[in-house]
Amino acid sequence: MARVAPAQRWITSLSRPARVLLASTLIVAALLGAWLTWRSSVANWGVLYTQLDRDDAAALVNKLKELKVPYRVRGEGTAIEVPEEKVHELRLELASAGLPRGGGVGFEAFDRMRLGATEFEQRVMFRRALEGELGRTIGSLGAVQSARVHLVMTERSVFVSRNDPASASVVVRLRPGRHLGPAEVSGIVHMVASSVPSLNASRVALVTTDGEMLHRPRAPGDEEGAEDERGSGGRSLESSLEERTRALLSRLVGEGHVDVRASVEMDHARVERTEDHYDRARTALRSEEQSQEFVTAAGNITVAGVPGAESNIGSAAEPVDPAQADGGVLREQHTRNFEVDHVSERRLTTRGVVKRITVAVVVDGVTRTEGGQTRVVPRDAAELAHLTALVRGAIGANTERGDVVTVESIPFQETLDAPVATASRRAVARPSRTPRGYIIAGVVAAAAVLLGVALLALRRRSPKENPTGIQLAGLPPQEPVPQLDPEVVRESLRAQVHSRVLADPATAALVLRFWLGTDAPDRNAKN
Repeated sequence: MARVAPAQRWITSLSRPARVLLASTLIVAALLGAWLTWRSSVANWGVLYTQLDRDDAAALVNKLKELKVPYRVRGEGTAIEVPEEKVHELRLELASAGLPRGGGVGFEAFDRMRLGATEFEQRVMFRRALEGELGRTIGSLGAVQSARVHLVMTERSVFVSRNDPASASVVVRLRPGRHLGPAEVSGIVHMVASSVPSLNASRVALVTTDGEMLHRPRAPGDEEGAEDERGSGGRSLESSLEERTRALLSRLVGEGHVDVRASVEMDHARVERTEDHYDRARTALRSEEQSQEFVTAAGNITVAGVPGAESNIGSAAEPVDPAQADGGVLREQHTRNFEVDHVSERRLTTRGVVKRITVAVVVDGVTRTEGGQTRVVPRDAAELAHLTALVRGAIGANTERGDVVTVESIPFQETLDAPVATASRRAVARPSRTPRGYIIAGVVAAAAVLLGVALLALRRRSPKENPTGIQLAGLPPQEPVPQLDPEVVRESLRAQVHSRVLADPATAALVLRFWLGTDAPDRNAKN
């Protein structure tokens, strides 16, 4: 009781406002302590998994019930929260159990196959498992949120004419603000075609949940599918040229101060040409033939003798030179065969040859200050020529092919609406708020309040000195100040106002309008 008496006396010595403030502080401190105690007993919830489908969410809930772990379902069944300190441990444990599966049924379905399954059931289960595994693989891409695969696998027949090829359809749900490029589309199509027996990439259809056809299946000779493929190749090249040119010029004129449009004319004709070239300067002698023939005139024919051995053998007389004989004709024939250099060239022009490239570039002007005014003027011709040369080099322009590059400087128009940048969704780690932090903050706040109350109470208990009775030595006593007549003060103020109004009537009029609350334009006051 001896200790309570000083505190009681101190409380009774306080004024009424100080005692009310002290009681309010104690009540607030008690409520804060009770809230901190309740907050420390409540677990902090952390996100275990998000963007789950219904099958995975149901499997996770059943597993958490088996483990007897408290959980909360959020986001219309697509997100599950658990106590924050158990998030990482549960993720490891659920991963060892194969959860979440990522949508669909995978090859784990064969772990629960019953003993008496028929061959048809096994084929159907294999097809479902293959579809689920392909969907999970495609869903692991960064731009894909989820994927679903449908396979058509026909049975093999002993008749070759009845063996129909397999086909596949893939539906992907893209993440907000993301898209699949030509390389990613080609990768998905060839991955699916390589995973299914007797499946060709031309029989794979790829479509988004928005209805956009990314890859169209086509049969041999299908001109519609071929035309789509050709068009996509040209658009891809145009996008590549625009991006390359924009990245180059943005470093020179600044980001957002250049716009590029490219048009590519493709030649999709399939041309096969065969050419033969002969070089007359390069010859070689292959064969040579020379012959002589002498023909005697009919009047110069003489009797050679009687028939018999002597006439056939001939006499020993000297032969007569045919060139010296009278009435004879001598024929000589000389034939030479030469090999001429021959080159045979066969050219096969592939599809998708660039026929012409046209690029149009618009750059913003430059800011200049003249006469105290800032305005945007176009760039000079020398700078535009330099930028044109850079663009031609960046796109590989060919003058013989007829490529055209145009660079113009036109001041851009300022818009009021700022462009909204679509950013990819990223998981941001939030710092964990532990109960210890709440307790420390509450204790510090209560201590500050109590200290303020104590200082206020001590200040009220301290004696106040009255300075009115203190007079400095050496000064004469103060004389009472005479009171002014109110009527005199009013007349003096009226005279001052009248002189101000006469000196500046425009300002006086503005003041009166302001007092009366009228919104008159300034020109009326000046008039």
